[in-house]
Amino acid sequence: MMMFTAALLFTGLLGHTTGFTTYGPTTSTSMPDQINRDHIRPMLTITVGVQTEGYHGYSGTDNNIRITIYGANNDVSFSLGSSFPKSSFKRVHYRTNVELGNIQCIELETDGTDWWWPRQITLQIDHGKPMYFYNTHNQKLSKDDYDSVPSMRMCTQGMTTCSITAVTDSQESWAGSDDIVVMATIEGKRGTTKTGILDSSQFNHRGQIGNWVFPNLRNVGKIRCVAVNVLVGGDAWLFDTMTVTCGRHSKTFTNSDNIYLEDGSYSIVRLWD
Repeated sequence: MMMFTAALLFTGLLGHTTGFTTYGPTTSTSMPDQINRDHIRPMLTITVGVQTEGYHGYSGTDNNIRITIYGANNDVSFSLGSSFPKSSFKRVHYRTNVELGNIQCIELETDGTDWWWPRQITLQIDHGKPMYFYNTHNQKLSKDDYDSVPSMRMCTQGMTTCSITAVTDSQESWAGSDDIVVMATIEGKRGTTKTGILDSSQFNHRGQIGNWVFPNLRNVGKIRCVAVNVLVGGDAWLFDTMTVTCGRHSKTFTNSDNIYLEDGSYSIVRLWD
């Protein structure tokens, strides 16, 4: 008799852990035990990190969320649970003997009508290097909302780590902001890549220097332009300079026209080389 087992653990915000075991199909064989052992694949632990946006009071969800991981060799799908409060970070651990191969994309799916705004997903296989997936299309999950989709796909953009350092204006009293959600698009000689959301806690007062790091972006080559756009918000942000670094390429841009980034007339500020 041969049986395979998959164990699923949930780790929430308060550090409470529960677990249960699910059993796959049982088959019989007359093959020798040694041959059976040779065909058993080692168990792997998949760790999924789920970051939920917190701008809206209803950014979180209690609906069941399912993830599908698409690998070059195989796919695997399992539940992430049903508790994703706004501004939360949650880890889910899943055990499997499925050989995935290189992972490029994941898909999230909801079974309910709650409106959920996932911000970023990380994957780690055993103790390997984490992979980062960003909600670059600013999508929300729901089965019954005009401003959302029942399932969404996120894919890695590449293997390059990009960082953005911005200096908030130190002269204007209202230069900082804690009431806008900002994302950036980096354009270079080799193409374009999009960051995840820039945490507003790093530009909420004047003179503040913010730094954001985004792994798994595209190698755009020599940097030519950065476009910073507001996804939603009720405030404005004035920055002096913004330095963009991708791999070995770096470029500093100056907001020479002192444009306030806000949700409205200047929802996008584009700075060129």
